[in-house]
Amino acid sequence: MEWNDDKAKAIVQKHKKRFSWKLSFNVIRVLLGIVLVYAVYMISVSIIYDATNVGKRNEFYQKLAVDWTYPGYTSSISVGSTNEINPFLTQKIEFPLIKIIGKEEFAITKISLKKPLIEAYSTTTVNEYFPYSSQEGFTFSLPYNPVTNVKLDETETPDVWNQLEHVHEGNVAQLAFSINDYSSPEELLDLVSSYQVDVLWMPVYMGELKNFTEGGWSGSENDITLAKPWGLAGFKEVDADFNITYSTTNLNTETVKESQEIMLKNMERMLKEDKNLAETLLGTAYLQERYDYLQKQGFQVYGAVVTGPVKELLKLKEIEGIHNAKLGEIKPWNWIEQ
Repeated sequence: MEWNDDKAKAIVQKHKKRFSWKLSFNVIRVLLGIVLVYAVYMISVSIIYDATNVGKRNEFYQKLAVDWTYPGYTSSISVGSTNEINPFLTQKIEFPLIKIIGKEEFAITKISLKKPLIEAYSTTTVNEYFPYSSQEGFTFSLPYNPVTNVKLDETETPDVWNQLEHVHEGNVAQLAFSINDYSSPEELLDLVSSYQVDVLWMPVYMGELKNFTEGGWSGSENDITLAKPWGLAGFKEVDADFNITYSTTNLNTETVKESQEIMLKNMERMLKEDKNLAETLLGTAYLQERYDYLQKQGFQVYGAVVTGPVKELLKLKEIEGIHNAKLGEIKPWNWIEQ
């Protein structure tokens, strides 16, 4: 057989094509294997994630953080929530941040929790809203200096009442105020019982600046405002699998006692199940101290966030001891008694 360059090239080309097809087939087979392994891995992760209720627990913790530490806001119990885990086992939980203005709920923005395997690196972000900004969030004046127990001055806020006088009566709004002494939640409800308002949230003193210090404070020797107040809100009750079985969004004579009991119950559950994660999401290093103080001293409130018709809110200035009023968002009339 005579050998020449053309025959050599033909043989090389033939084997090159065969090798190319074989390589392509092997690459496709490897890629399909990777996709299959990835699919099995993600299915397994998702099944375990759902079966262990880890995601539902973390979502519940984050919703309690909103209810307890975001004055004037609450969390949706179901609508618009997402709860997922990625291949690197980072959990992403997102749900609407709600404002109740009048008798309606308004989804203002979304709150997002990203929790990697290392809990300390968990982050919570709120789109277009920073909850403790003096311009955006409600703050409340303490009635006494926690260190010296000296009575503090009342803060005059005539501009708020003037604003309400000029707002058309066909509107509803949120209003926050402080009171000049500690009271029980039941006593505060009684204080505003003659007015057509719903009580959404009450700042609760938990031993800040006396038993522990965090978050800072502002004001002067005669006026102290905590940078990050905690409060009593409507409650969320869950079963063993973190399914919400019952919830309320405001405080009234029928629910206020139960709200206090369930807040303590949820704090105790957090301390037993995952104290570190709970403190990370709540932004505190003193969850145990706060719980112990409430158990020993009871709930001592020093203000409230309320909502109602603007002219009804204006009447609250008649109540002796109410001060440091702050006007929240205003919406068209929706005050329909339910």
